[in-house]
Amino acid sequence: MRGTPARARRWATAALSVLALTAVAACGGGNDGSGGGSGSADKADLTWSFWVAGTEDQAAWQKVADQAHTDHPGITVKLQGTTWDNYWAKVGTLLASGKAPCIMGMQSLRLASYANALLPLDDLMTKYGLKTEDFDKPIMDGLKADGKQIAIPYDSGPMVIFYNRDLFKAAGVAEPKPGWTMDEFTAAAKKLTSAGKTGFVTSPGDLGVTSWVRTQTGAEPLADGKLALTDPKFEEGFTTYANFVKTDKIAPQVPSGNPDFETQQFTSGKAAMQLNGPWSLIDVKGKVKFDLGIAPIPAGPDGSKTYTAGSGFGISRSCKTPDAAFQAIMSMTSEKPLTTLAVAGRAYPARTVAHPAWFTAVKVEGAKETIDYASENSVPLVTSKNWVQVADLLNRFGTQALNGEIPPDQALKTIQDQAGAGS
Repeated sequence: MRGTPARARRWATAALSVLALTAVAACGGGNDGSGGGSGSADKADLTWSFWVAGTEDQAAWQKVADQAHTDHPGITVKLQGTTWDNYWAKVGTLLASGKAPCIMGMQSLRLASYANALLPLDDLMTKYGLKTEDFDKPIMDGLKADGKQIAIPYDSGPMVIFYNRDLFKAAGVAEPKPGWTMDEFTAAAKKLTSAGKTGFVTSPGDLGVTSWVRTQTGAEPLADGKLALTDPKFEEGFTTYANFVKTDKIAPQVPSGNPDFETQQFTSGKAAMQLNGPWSLIDVKGKVKFDLGIAPIPAGPDGSKTYTAGSGFGISRSCKTPDAAFQAIMSMTSEKPLTTLAVAGRAYPARTVAHPAWFTAVKVEGAKETIDYASENSVPLVTSKNWVQVADLLNRFGTQALNGEIPPDQALKTIQDQAGAGS
């Protein structure tokens, strides 16, 4: 998932762009024809708006776009790439303008904010024979809104634990396996916390916080579509998570304004464990100088529970040739390009047939067992339309709670009070 919660974001600007989408519901799909598509179902010049990290990234993703032309010679897809921050700062205004490109990148955590501006794909899936069972179910569900499929995923992944096998061995701690418990996690983290190193590193990021709360108490951040951060079970889970820093002292203080702190602590060998997604595994492995391990999130009272997130491609309502755009998306999420992305470490593929290529490329012992187990115990993180604001507030007040500056329940109440009315 490009642009995970660990990346820096311009949340406030992105939140403002969401407001522009209120005009979309009223204007429907009509536009001036400048949405990027022209021609018929089998012949069209399409533009694809997406986030890219630079020239090399642009070239790699353009190859994904070129698969559409290979499969459909009358269809061409031009990648309109920009940075992660810039994409989300402008996407709301772009979609509301009626002049958006036909194909739009979409992240599952942000889908609720933009779903009204994107075309439901269910009829096109039936028409062209795209089978939902060919993809990981949690991320297919994560890219739905009101029961309708809004985007087709290219990557996916449940949140899991990355761990430093060298530190575990040196401390004489048994390596974690599927089914390990929260008590076993805490005991291991305490034993691994010594000589300036910590057993774990925390983050106030939305995907990480909610995953820990879910496995510890089963609480969800939304109830009936409304923000429910002050639910006693959610407060209980978040308090336990915050105590990793303040009370248990198995994780370091979290500096504000450094969204990469969690990964930096782990890759430098200063923290023995980190919560992360499989989309980062190959990149992290390339940065570390130790033997890297992977394990499911520890089991709470009702077993190991985690969240899946990912990204995919949708069609703007302003697109004049949705059939051509959908055929392009089918090609872009087919086995060949997703296998190429998997081998290059750019994505844990959402299409199951491409999984073996990723496991071969990653070369981490136990990866398949862990990912399969975590996926079976995963659901998509369903978010509210104002989730950008919620995540921003969670980063601000969650950091204070983790560092013991304010009580965890007070942090959650502040977030609920400031964002709850708009959920």
